[in-house]
Amino acid sequence: MISLSLLPLALVAALGQPPAPEMSCRYSVRAEQRKTRAVQDGFSVIVRRKADPALTKDACIIEVRDRSGRLVLMREGFNTKLHDESGRDVDNDGSPDLLIGSDSRGTNWCCSEDTVLSLKPAPHVAGTFSNPRFEVDPNRRTLVWAMLSFDDLAADMGPAPTIAIAGQYRDGRFVDLTSEYCPLILVGTSRGWTNLSEDLWRLDGSRRAASRAETGPPSVGVETTRGSATVVALQMFYCGRDADARELIRQVWPDGQQEPIRASLAAAAAAARRR
Repeated sequence: MISLSLLPLALVAALGQPPAPEMSCRYSVRAEQRKTRAVQDGFSVIVRRKADPALTKDACIIEVRDRSGRLVLMREGFNTKLHDESGRDVDNDGSPDLLIGSDSRGTNWCCSEDTVLSLKPAPHVAGTFSNPRFEVDPNRRTLVWAMLSFDDLAADMGPAPTIAIAGQYRDGRFVDLTSEYCPLILVGTSRGWTNLSEDLWRLDGSRRAASRAETGPPSVGVETTRGSATVVALQMFYCGRDADARELIRQVWPDGQQEPIRASLAAAAAAARRR
């Protein structure tokens, strides 16, 4: 029988080492924040808060330095972090990468960017993504999911609409594979934040009709419906489902508003494809 005094040691041995502390800085924590972690190939990551406690924007810093202490990459923002998926081979070159996160606004879902820093053959930025998540395909290569945000299309209330994209690094180039995943996205069965099931639920027949009938300043309910319709229609345009997007817009907006909405969403999706 293990004595109670030895139980904590036994648990550590059984469960392995405790997880490393989160490498992050938050602007809302006014106290000094400084953490350093050694990563692969002699590189290190430093996360810290600037000394002025009144700072909000650009209050936090994250730095990557090589084995000689030379600064390789720095990002600032409301919040900064070393992404939990850091160490994954994102660009599929056979070597682990660093994922450096920074927020240009003080919210969880807006304007969060993760920079993919590839360390070989020399440190270089492979790409930058908003709120990425990662999967592994049958060939054991990383698939990247990310969102494109459109602040200029946001309503007075509610978040900025987004488009979900999927892609993969092949021979050093990011290849957009979203079209292969559009059927899953548009029926609301994709995983994580790319799942549109809640937006599709908000677009049942009665809500569409109520929104189309509202010609004056929209109620909160109507604005919510139109926000979801904007997200779904944007994704439809990006996926090449233009006729479906136009029909959804026809069902949700009054006659006099439909053409400007169609034009702005189609233009936004087209610009996203050219990025």
